[in-house]
Amino acid sequence: MKMTPYWWEDAPPKPCEMIEIPGSVDVAVIGGGYTGLCAALVLARGGASVMLYEAGEMGCGASTRNGGMVGPSFHKLGIAGLKNKFGVARADAILRESIGFVDYLENFITTEGIDAEFKRTGRFRGALRPDHFDAMARELEILQESIGVEGALVAKADQHEESGSPRFHGGIVLDRDGGLHPAKYHDGLVRRVREAGVMIAAETAVTQIEKTTAGYILKSARGDIKVGQVAVCTNGYTGPVTQELRRRVIPLRSSMIATEPLDPALMKQLMPKGRVYGDSRRVVAYYRPSPDGSRILFGGRAARFKDVPAANLRTLRSFMLEIYPQLADVATDHVWSGLVAYTFDHAPHIGQFGGGKQDGMFYAMGYCGSGVARSTYFGNKLGLKILSKSGAETAFDNLPFEGRPLYGGHPWFMPAVMTWHRIADKLGM
Repeated sequence: MKMTPYWWEDAPPKPCEMIEIPGSVDVAVIGGGYTGLCAALVLARGGASVMLYEAGEMGCGASTRNGGMVGPSFHKLGIAGLKNKFGVARADAILRESIGFVDYLENFITTEGIDAEFKRTGRFRGALRPDHFDAMARELEILQESIGVEGALVAKADQHEESGSPRFHGGIVLDRDGGLHPAKYHDGLVRRVREAGVMIAAETAVTQIEKTTAGYILKSARGDIKVGQVAVCTNGYTGPVTQELRRRVIPLRSSMIATEPLDPALMKQLMPKGRVYGDSRRVVAYYRPSPDGSRILFGGRAARFKDVPAANLRTLRSFMLEIYPQLADVATDHVWSGLVAYTFDHAPHIGQFGGGKQDGMFYAMGYCGSGVARSTYFGNKLGLKILSKSGAETAFDNLPFEGRPLYGGHPWFMPAVMTWHRIADKLGM
C-alpha cells in the first residue's frame, strides 16, 4: 500500500533549484498550484517580473492530489439557492460563465501544448433514490432552458449502459465533463511558467507580509523581498500569514484510493463508457477510471481533518463497495489525501482585498471541491486583473467574501456537520 497519490507514479513532485531571492520584483504569487501557476504565467507574459512562493515542493498540494475530473461546476447551492442568494441576473451570469469552464481548460491545455491526457468523457451522476432522480430531472430541465446545458436523463432500465452499479435509480449524463491527469497537467504548467521567466522559490514559506507605501515586503527564512503587488493563491492551504483570507475559507480534507489493475472485462462492466462518475449523496463521492483504463480511482471526504490513511482507506472502501459490490475481493494499492477549500456562500471568489492586513492584495480561491477547471480559469483572470488588462472581468467579481463570527480558519464545526450529512445519507434524506 502506497500512501502517495497514484498520479505521482507518472509525474512525481520534482525538486527545484534553490534560487537566490532578489531584492524586488513586480509581483509575488503565493501558492504553486494551478491558480498560482496560471496567474504567474499571465503576469510574466504581460511583462511583469514575478516571484512564485511555494511552502513545500512544487506539486505537493491539491493540484496533484485531486481526482482530475472537470466540469462546469454548477453552484453547490443549486439553481434555486443560487438565485435566492445572488439574484436572478447574477445567477444566470454565473451559470453562463460556468458552462464555459471546461472549454476554457481544453483550449488552454491545447494552446500551451501540455500533455495532460485530457479527455471529454462525459459524466454520469447516479440517483441513489427515486426522488433524487426526480430532482435531477427538474434541475436538468432548468439548466437546458436557461443556459443550454448538454445532458440527458438515463432511466433505471437503461443505466446498465452507463454504470455497472446496482445501487442507482437512474441518473443523468452531462456531456461536456471529462477528466485529465492532474499531476501531468501541473508538471506542464511548471515548465511553461519557467519558460516565461517566472522565478520559483519552492520549499519557501512566506512568514510575514508588511504593507508599505510602495507595495509590500514579504519575509521568509531565505530573505526579504519588495514587491508591488501580491497574489494569494493558496485555497485549502491558506494560512495565518494571510489571516483575513484564511478566515473566509473552510479547508476540508478529501481523500482517494486506487484499486489494483482490474480485469478489462470487469472494468467494462463497471464503467461501460469510461466516463467520470458521481452520485446524489450529501457526503460527496467521486470516481473514475485511471487514464489508461486499467483501474478505478475512488474519492470522497476524508475520515478526519488530519491525514489518517488507514481511516481514509476504510471509509472509501466502504463507499466504493456500496456502489460497486463487485470489487469486494479487489485490493487497493494507493491511498492519499489533500485539502480543498469551501466558502460560506458555496461560491469561488476572486478580486482585490480591501481593508485589514491584506489590504490591496489580490486573491482567487474557494473552489468548493471543483478546482481543476475553475482554478485554471480564475488564475488566468487574476493575472489579467493585476495587469489591469481587458478581459479580466468575471461574473464572480465583487461577490461579498464573507467570514463568520468566531471562525478563524480552523473548521472546528465540520465533524458535527459531516456527521449530520452521513446520518441524512443513511436515512435517505
